[in-house]
Amino acid sequence: MNRPAIPHRLEPARDALSRPLHDLRISVIDRCNFRCPYCMPEDQYAHDHVFLPKDQRLRFEEIERIARAFVALGVRKLRLTGGEPLLRRDLHELVHQLAQIPGVDDIALTTNGVLLPRLAQALREAGLKRLTVSLDSLDPDTFRQLSGGRGEVADVLDGIAAAEAAGFTSIKLNCVVLRGVNDHQVTDLAGRFRGTPHVVRFIEYMDVGTVNRWCADSVVPSAELLARIQACWPLRVLEPNYRGEVARRYAYVDGAGEIG
Repeated sequence: MNRPAIPHRLEPARDALSRPLHDLRISVIDRCNFRCPYCMPEDQYAHDHVFLPKDQRLRFEEIERIARAFVALGVRKLRLTGGEPLLRRDLHELVHQLAQIPGVDDIALTTNGVLLPRLAQALREAGLKRLTVSLDSLDPDTFRQLSGGRGEVADVLDGIAAAEAAGFTSIKLNCVVLRGVNDHQVTDLAGRFRGTPHVVRFIEYMDVGTVNRWCADSVVPSAELLARIQACWPLRVLEPNYRGEVARRYAYVDGAGEIG
């Protein structure tokens, strides 16, 4: 049976505030090799947890077709997420398919980084343009705690180095900040990547329903984080890259890069 063709261009989609739809996030797998307490805690996702069966996942061809439909509505940036997207076998093949879609300007991927040493080069060659790596702490014990006992910070740093070697020149590094856990380490993380092309982004601990037992007492407001960093290095506000940009961006006054 012939499928109806997807038009190359339709009227651009807009949200309730009349902002144009530019970005599409695509979750390629629901599994993850970490058990971060703020996202997929061990007591909710134990070893016997039943994830989506492989035959029920969208095939690469189906994902490509969905992406083409959204590109026709004005999407220009595609972001691959999970779970941990690098657990999806042959992911570079999907990246290659998406990179061939006319109108796609940017393909990005969010990952915990531990599988990048063996996958970064193939992803780059397939057409992946940007990476976001989760890095909640540089301290081995704190990092182990925040990965649910399944991750080592050295492996993530190795992944970042592999991505750099593959040609990813500006990597975003996401840190979820929890009071009493890693909030005292934010300046260490900012300082580690100050003076590099990479951008550390500090993220408030968010409520994702009943799964992560969210508690307001664990939240460190962005204003408090900003004050801590500014006590070490003066910052200036950067203008948004585009209308509706969620992240608030700041540059070091001395020109040593930016944070978010």
